[in-house]
Amino acid sequence: MSIARVAPREYHWLVDLTPKLAAAYEAAKSEVIAAGRYLGRRQYHVALAGNVSARVSEDLLVCTRHGADKQTLVQDDLVLCDMSGRKLDGAGEATSELNMHREAYKLRPEVRMVIHSHPPAATAFAATSTPLDQLQLPEMIVLLGPVGLVQYATPGSDELAQNLSLLLKDHDAFLLENHGALTLGRTARQAALRMDLLEQNARVSLMTKQLGRPFALDHASLDTLLSFRSQMANWGSEPLSTRQTAD
Repeated sequence: MSIARVAPREYHWLVDLTPKLAAAYEAAKSEVIAAGRYLGRRQYHVALAGNVSARVSEDLLVCTRHGADKQTLVQDDLVLCDMSGRKLDGAGEATSELNMHREAYKLRPEVRMVIHSHPPAATAFAATSTPLDQLQLPEMIVLLGPVGLVQYATPGSDELAQNLSLLLKDHDAFLLENHGALTLGRTARQAALRMDLLEQNARVSLMTKQLGRPFALDHASLDTLLSFRSQMANWGSEPLSTRQTAD
């Protein structure tokens, strides 16, 4: 892989990819566009907030540009970067919150997509520093897992990425204190559906607070569900469908 200066580019960097990496880059761009459209239709990306990225290779990722409308993403809204954050291709500037994405890919080599968005109910929990740790619904345990509460730091800062890193090993879903939500996935579909599950967790948690205490599983039942979780690590391998992401 070589990098050459190209005058017409805003940032002057264009990566010369091998055919295999070029194909992976195109596939990753399609996945980011599909995920942005999927989440935008659910109003998880209000205005220009939020960002999405996908791993291209061990050393490369593609992310949304700063200020992109995630529901109407096109290829010019995407930026190719290396894992140090250096821009290699794209017409815009990489998301200002790239540090979080880089940290996730660095510490979790199996992760292929990172999504940061602002679903309303989950963001309400984040804005009140309230953990999402009460529900023991089977699908939440098996498909979502525990939700980490990441201590507040300025969005886009190294400090926020460092705070996230403390929880990355044991979580696939996070509340970013006074900020929003973040999910990881081995596929685009898994990361996107985990954002759905996180928002559903928040909505049901709000309702249970009105109705009473949530059901508590006994240890044996919880262990059974946790074993299912480990067996189903690769769920969501299908692509986000055209029907799911269509306007």
